[in-house]
Amino acid sequence: MPTKKPPTKAKAGKTQAASKARRLKSDPLAELDQQISEVIKEISRLRGNATVLPLFLNKASINNKTVDDVFEELRSKYGSPGSHERLDLILESSGGNIDAAYNIGLLLRRYATKELNVLVPRWAKSAATVIACAGDKVWFTPVAEIGPVDPQIMMFNPLEERLEEFSPLDIDSTLDLIREEFKNGHKDLAQGLLQRLQFPLTLGSIKKSLDVGSIYITRLLKSRMLKGDNGKAANVAKCLVHDYANHGFCIEVDEASQIGLTCELLPDNQVDALWRLRKLMNQKQEIERQKKSKEMQEVLKNLPPELLKQLPDLLKRGGADNGTKPT
Repeated sequence: MPTKKPPTKAKAGKTQAASKARRLKSDPLAELDQQISEVIKEISRLRGNATVLPLFLNKASINNKTVDDVFEELRSKYGSPGSHERLDLILESSGGNIDAAYNIGLLLRRYATKELNVLVPRWAKSAATVIACAGDKVWFTPVAEIGPVDPQIMMFNPLEERLEEFSPLDIDSTLDLIREEFKNGHKDLAQGLLQRLQFPLTLGSIKKSLDVGSIYITRLLKSRMLKGDNGKAANVAKCLVHDYANHGFCIEVDEASQIGLTCELLPDNQVDALWRLRKLMNQKQEIERQKKSKEMQEVLKNLPPELLKQLPDLLKRGGADNGTKPT
């Protein structure tokens, strides 16, 4: 009886590749991860074989868990701090906690000892702008934007029994309005506005939060991007924290350069690769969101009707709308 010949290396390789292709096709997330990995390698090549770290938060908010996640990602992929002279961060975020953002900025610097580039595909708003200020240079696509860094305060209004979101910058404009009404003899209207204000000490602490943003941005800029130029760093911080009337103001590459940041448009071939990566990351996050929503719906099916009635509508939908829009 003739014996079977062992498969050649080439044939074995083809078999393994075919098996891998079948696995990827049956698992959309695995297929997306493969494509994402390939695009990241392409971006690294286009960027001169730079170490590339993607941070796509999309609807998730920057918080203390984000600090932990970035730290674990850096340690698992890049080893100890100081192991890489250059790091290219791809940043997509609508913002979040400014203290966590500052911590992430400092952490990234410990890994990128000589050069930290921040690449923005679409937006790095609010607290994410603080992370961008930690870099040596910010690279924009033609539609990329950063944004003002005045903190957004969420407080309960006891008079109307509802949550209100506002910027500390709104306090000064409100006080100016009250002064104007008193000056024009509209005392009843002015008194009514005064009664709606929060406790004075609370207002003072809210206004103080603006100083935190200014300090963080000034420290980051004067120690890296604008090294040694304390005056310019402080001026950029003032612009980002105080000088924009709308928290969602679009600060694109020309505006960012005009206020004093070191920034540049990405070359077209890098823009194409970055945009493909963004689309793939969005697809992945949408699949993950749908998966979590289905899991939540399965859990809710087993809850008693009386308990289900007490749950918020958002939770009943499986958290489909969870997240924050860029503001």
